Amino acid sequence: MPTERYAKLEAIAAKAAGISELFKLEPGRMDEFVLREGPLRADFSKQAISAEAKEQLFHLAADCQLEHWRKKFFDGDKINTTEDRAVLHPALRGVGGDKAVQKQVKDMRAKLRGFAEKIRNGGKYKSILHIGIGGSDLGPRLIADALAASTDNPFELRFAENVDGASINDALGGLDPKTTLVIVVSKSFSTQETRMNAESARDWLSDKLGKKAGANFIAVTANRAGAEEFGVASDQIFDFWDWVGGRYSVWSAVGLSLQIAFGSDAFDEFLDGAAAMDKHFRDTPLDQNLPVMMAMTGIWNRNVLGYTSVAVIPYARRLRKLSAFLQQLEMESNGKSKTRDGKDTGLTCPIMWGDEGTNGQHAFFQWLHQGTPGAPVDFVAVLKDHESRPEHHKALLANCFAQSEALMIGKPEYAVREEMSEAGYSDTDMDVLAPQKTFPGNRPSTTITLDELSPSALGHLIALYEHKVFVQGVIWGVNSFDQWGVELGKILAKTILKEIDGEAAEHDPSTEALIGLVKD
Repeated sequence: MPTERYAKLEAIAAKAAGISELFKLEPGRMDEFVLREGPLRADFSKQAISAEAKEQLFHLAADCQLEHWRKKFFDGDKINTTEDRAVLHPALRGVGGDKAVQKQVKDMRAKLRGFAEKIRNGGKYKSILHIGIGGSDLGPRLIADALAASTDNPFELRFAENVDGASINDALGGLDPKTTLVIVVSKSFSTQETRMNAESARDWLSDKLGKKAGANFIAVTANRAGAEEFGVASDQIFDFWDWVGGRYSVWSAVGLSLQIAFGSDAFDEFLDGAAAMDKHFRDTPLDQNLPVMMAMTGIWNRNVLGYTSVAVIPYARRLRKLSAFLQQLEMESNGKSKTRDGKDTGLTCPIMWGDEGTNGQHAFFQWLHQGTPGAPVDFVAVLKDHESRPEHHKALLANCFAQSEALMIGKPEYAVREEMSEAGYSDTDMDVLAPQKTFPGNRPSTTITLDELSPSALGHLIALYEHKVFVQGVIWGVNSFDQWGVELGKILAKTILKEIDGEAAEHDPSTEALIGLVKD
């Protein structure tokens, strides 16, 4: 941890002007803090970062050898050190990887396209049921919602993810087994939730179709042997590789349901959009690099200003799963307390949370505006109306832009008192009410706009956040590509399930009592 650099940053923060004041002090602020790549524009000017702070943040990136780690990433070095693996999800988009990896990806993409077009043109299926959890669910679900805005889908696409029986029941309700294609997505093919939902779907198909059920059952996995043991025919299995983390896997065969539903051309456009962001991240100098700027802004807010969370608010209903997707992407990647060499990290990934606008304005925006400590916000908006309701869309964008301005400018008590005085309030009433109507302001936000909700724009957006995660992992010194923290609870759940079924085991008194509620 470069402590001297952080000391400089903290000294800058201690004497910093307010965000509104920075626009007066820095006439070129918009040029300095607004970056664009293709259909995506990111405005960082409402962050509490001066030009001086920005310069020091990029010195920090250099101190942490960001360019060195970026090269290792794209060269395919084994930067996932605890699992001794390369990290090559950009190769799924055609960027990076050696010739062997490039051939694997090329062959995979050709196989996916052939199969997807066969299903689309075959006329047999009317519904697709995608079964997965975590990275095998959140990415496809987010993109399915988003693509529905601009891309035709002749199928009913449903998802089942939770081990709660309601998930598979809701997913299967009203479907016809004869015309339903089930796609089970699991990297290990051993995840409990996915296995149980897959078993229920297999039984549902078999009850109606008998031995013919296998034709309606597809597996996407890195464990081909496990899928075959489950009963999936070899030619119904699509592979992906251990150098693809689950939360980075939507670009692979994990996106098969999307490719079938929305077509191979749309899926390729999605990949190409991400590839454009990959090349921007790989080739652009750090101080003009969109993912790097986004990441270093987050470092400033977390490690210098001390914010504990980030709110992600998409002002686009079609992106309503974005905050949930980013919870996994960011918190599973960088929710670590040990560096790559096993030392304590200090502060790492903040809590990621949020909901779609304008819903959030009627829920938690009170806290964002007046609560303590508040949180930086990523606003995400789409400029083109895809819903053929222009008045709705103008109101949606007006709310988005107003919220970012309101968080920044606030409303001082003297302005509140002036308004109340003009409205005829007494001094006594003003003494009581004016403090309640005061907004502190100076609350930071970034506004990301997409020209439209196209496959390419979506690819740009998701790849932007992926590379932000990589950069912050480098700054914090963590391995962003393992997830040991999800294992312990899974192991204990298996033990408790066996005890519920009758096997004896020892637990603390609270857990014993909870198990007793089920056994009784």
